[in-house]
Amino acid sequence: MYSSFFPSPQVPDPPTVFEKSSMPRGMPMKRLSFSSLRVRLFFLVLTAVFPALGLVFYTALEQRHSATVEAQQTALRLARLASGNQGQLIGGVRQLLVGLSQLPEVRSGDTEGCGAVLSKVLQQYPLYANLGVASADGMVFCSALSALGPANLSDRAYFQRAIQTGDFAIGDYQIGRITGKATVNFGYPVMKDGQIEVVIFSALDLAWLNRLASEAELPPGSTFTVFDRNGTILFQYPNPERWIGRSLKNTSFVRAILDQRTGVAEAASMEGIPSLFGFAPLFGTQESGDVYVGVGIPREAAFSEVNRIFSRHLLGLGLVGALTFLTAWVGSDLFVLRQVNALTETTRRFAAGDFSARNGPSYRKGELELLARTFDEMAESIQKHTAALEHQATHDRLTGLPNAALLRDRLHQAILAGQRERKPLALLVVDLDRFNEINDTLGHKNGDLVLRAVGVRLLEGLRKSDTVARLAGDRFAVMLPMTGVEGSIEAAQKIAKRLEEPFFLEELALDVEVSVGISLFPDHGEEAELLIRRADVAISLARQSGNGYAVYVSERDQHSTRRLALLGQLRQAIETGQLILYYQPKIDLRSGRVIGVEALVRWIHPEFGLIPPDEFIAPAEKSGLIRPLTLWVVEAALRQCRAWREEGRAFSVSVNVSARNLLDSQFPDQVAGLLQTHGVSPSQLELEITESAIMADPSKALEILRRFNQTGISLSIDDFGTGYSSLGYLRKLPVDTIKIDKSFVKNMTMDENDAMIVRSTIDLGHHLGLKVIAEGVENQEIWNHLVLVGCDAAQGYHISRPIPAAEMGRWLAELAPQKGWIVGTTRDRNPR
Repeated sequence: MYSSFFPSPQVPDPPTVFEKSSMPRGMPMKRLSFSSLRVRLFFLVLTAVFPALGLVFYTALEQRHSATVEAQQTALRLARLASGNQGQLIGGVRQLLVGLSQLPEVRSGDTEGCGAVLSKVLQQYPLYANLGVASADGMVFCSALSALGPANLSDRAYFQRAIQTGDFAIGDYQIGRITGKATVNFGYPVMKDGQIEVVIFSALDLAWLNRLASEAELPPGSTFTVFDRNGTILFQYPNPERWIGRSLKNTSFVRAILDQRTGVAEAASMEGIPSLFGFAPLFGTQESGDVYVGVGIPREAAFSEVNRIFSRHLLGLGLVGALTFLTAWVGSDLFVLRQVNALTETTRRFAAGDFSARNGPSYRKGELELLARTFDEMAESIQKHTAALEHQATHDRLTGLPNAALLRDRLHQAILAGQRERKPLALLVVDLDRFNEINDTLGHKNGDLVLRAVGVRLLEGLRKSDTVARLAGDRFAVMLPMTGVEGSIEAAQKIAKRLEEPFFLEELALDVEVSVGISLFPDHGEEAELLIRRADVAISLARQSGNGYAVYVSERDQHSTRRLALLGQLRQAIETGQLILYYQPKIDLRSGRVIGVEALVRWIHPEFGLIPPDEFIAPAEKSGLIRPLTLWVVEAALRQCRAWREEGRAFSVSVNVSARNLLDSQFPDQVAGLLQTHGVSPSQLELEITESAIMADPSKALEILRRFNQTGISLSIDDFGTGYSSLGYLRKLPVDTIKIDKSFVKNMTMDENDAMIVRSTIDLGHHLGLKVIAEGVENQEIWNHLVLVGCDAAQGYHISRPIPAAEMGRWLAELAPQKGWIVGTTRDRNPR
């Protein structure tokens, strides 16, 4: 029957997947070639794996870029830290030389006695290579290292500057003539009858950089180098003996640094190892750019983690691909080739008229379904691996939020949609203020915990169309489609409120403050990068507004550039006398006596005029310049306090201290030296510390505060009530006074909640044996209310705005008595 349907003369050719038989009837047909099908399977698997392979390489490139930026920023921070620390050391050098100038052994010219004194001082100050005294003609007649023999310093630049200016002079970095060490030298002239009698000099050993470099925990192979404008190595870590004194002006990394002066670069190190560099001028050089510090991190070390991840991803993808191909190889034999060959045999039998129903296709249906499921599973495995790699490339590893690349892509898509539909778009950039203090004091592990918690809070209450991303470091972004200016401000307020609640690390409560910059499409730009940059610009305005948020305005771009320029000029301003102190008096509410003044720094810029502290204090804290700035304020305040005392005025002066100062173990000794230099009693100096500064590192802060307390310096907690320090911890602090923040005081007569906070704070302070001062007293009504609730003292515009020292003298002599306030004299007992 079947033969009537398939007469042999009209048998058609088999399908192309079969080999056409040329053998005699009854002989088996050729089996399908394994090679052709398996080559196709190989290319099929490769086609499936190739996108994932491309994503692996793309992820690696992105991670290498991020690692490059991170390594260069780490190197740059360390270079700037070295520069800042050098500035502090120079301040200490000046104080030491001024103190030595008062010693009779130094002024008398007694070579033996002078040498003995300086030798003892040198033992107490290991950072110095030598101390000595030279006559006006440059001959050294007294040295802590007298055994080295005589020397003449008249040709040294620092000695000539001291003679010409009659003031403290900083020299070049060089190999010391007396010590033979890499040093920077200083001179301080001692005057008698208007003439320079002698010049005290010191040599600061650059070996202190060894400690800084070793404590930085840089990757293996990193270098820390100081060299002058001629490329001569003055200091090198970790191999100083090999490199000091050698000139490397023509090497790639020295050329890169001399060309750019400050910043980052990629170049070969002195050993020829490709490295990532951060560099900055070393603070204290007489001419800007004379000496540089460069920190280099080998590229191999910087990319070690990235390479490890890349190798792991590549290995994983290779295993998946190999497993997939192996499965396809075996499956093709079991479920494809055998089936095809069976079908071939069936076809041959059809053609020969010898067909059996048991060999039909239905018999193989189950196996073919199994083959289909196997291929589906292989495809799903590849898709999962590809999705995992894509997620890693587009999301932040720490927080799990979208990263900057994904944010830019979504911004671009949202902008296109906004252009089509004519809908607005808001971008909020959220910056955590002073987050570096958390990393510095509590460690990066705890800092990471805070960043994760911030990411969780930012996600609260958002729509599905909104995006929260981590841009970098402590900076996040929130994209709000179809949102205008009012909606963006409302969102910024909600974000600030959510982040106001303290973050808890075990028992420690951390207060994280944020600044939110807002940019809008299409008002502020129609490109993703432009919106991000303009939201960044708005952050600077947010920090000054007091609201914690601000919308971009075009004028801020120029001002932001000015702030960067000002930060670069602040170091010079400290040295060249552009800073000035204003003073705001404090009044005892019971007696009406002037009990003290608070010193507030201002900057008289030669181009911009009077610059308010908001424009340079916060950047100074972030850059590390706050340390030399605080020392300048302390010294200037003590100098004025001494002048007032000589005029018969008896009151204390207070100075604000930042968190960085409370982490500096040298700070108490530096302040003690300034008190001695200016002849001011410790009881006439008060240091004001904010709660947040104390709580950044409570144990370290407590140690520093106890040292101040032991010397007799008064301590005050400023802005009390705005932080989250526990009452139990407050009892441990050796403070004398708490100052109620003005945000509570100025509204206390109109807001019962604020009034209750003020009363409770006063009661708390008195219960702990502390005096309480209220800030922000702006009218007589507030004054009267504070008297009724038992506050001890007041400060604010009702008493006086901050005024320069010259106007302060007039205020003390005329305005204060007119209002019935008492200005104490040195004959009176100090009311404090």
